[in-house]
Amino acid sequence: MWKEIKIESWHEFNDVISHLHYNEWIFRGQRNSDWDLQSSLFREVQKIYNQPTNADCVTIENKMVNEFYSSAHLYSSLEFQVPSKESEKDWVNFRLEPLSVMQDYGTPTRLLDWTRSPYIAAFFALDGAEDNFSIYALNVRELEKYDNDRYGDDFYQYKQAIFDPETISELFIFRYDPYQKNERLRIQQGVFLVPSVINKTMDEILKVYNINDNKLNGKDVTYKLIFNKENLQDYWYKLAQMNITHETIYPGLEGFCRSLKLHILL
Repeated sequence: MWKEIKIESWHEFNDVISHLHYNEWIFRGQRNSDWDLQSSLFREVQKIYNQPTNADCVTIENKMVNEFYSSAHLYSSLEFQVPSKESEKDWVNFRLEPLSVMQDYGTPTRLLDWTRSPYIAAFFALDGAEDNFSIYALNVRELEKYDNDRYGDDFYQYKQAIFDPETISELFIFRYDPYQKNERLRIQQGVFLVPSVINKTMDEILKVYNINDNKLNGKDVTYKLIFNKENLQDYWYKLAQMNITHETIYPGLEGFCRSLKLHILL
């Protein structure tokens, strides 16, 4: 379902992404082009469970969220306000917001990190790459139209159901922008994709969207750009010229110290 394009130069990369509208497309860089698109929580659970069910994964997720709620105040001033109204949208955000913080600070969650910037996606694809690496591009606007057509006004009820370990949920994936954004998320133009079930890869979920030859309703929706590792150093030069380095991607001393390894490459 992904239209694969082999990228041989920075010029080719720019040519492809120049046609992808900012408000429609999101991007994810992976430092190995053979890796599946799956959440960090699913990846970790598979190390312990043989063929984990979604209920297994959701139960573990809920335990981690409860532990986070009980002790996060010891380390941060962030507050998570229980919605005052019976608003389905607010309740979905309330359940996802702690996951976004946990994800940013290293907890495996169901969320998949994406960005609105193809160049920031390129940074994450390059960082630590030892083999051919890739950037996924997804027309999330078209997926949202598809889901609105098939679920209508009930869509938020389906979104709420994904947090119940006993619920057999529909297969879908949706974009999530946290109400409370931290500095790192802002810098990285970050956005999350939320799968309705945890124990499936993103490709398995996307199969229900009737994507054929990377098209949905006649529009391009899925690209996989595959980069040759032999050009890695040149791509680092290009990003450095754009001031996209560890120092600008990660705030504070962490980013500065991470950036020093570029002296090996540049």
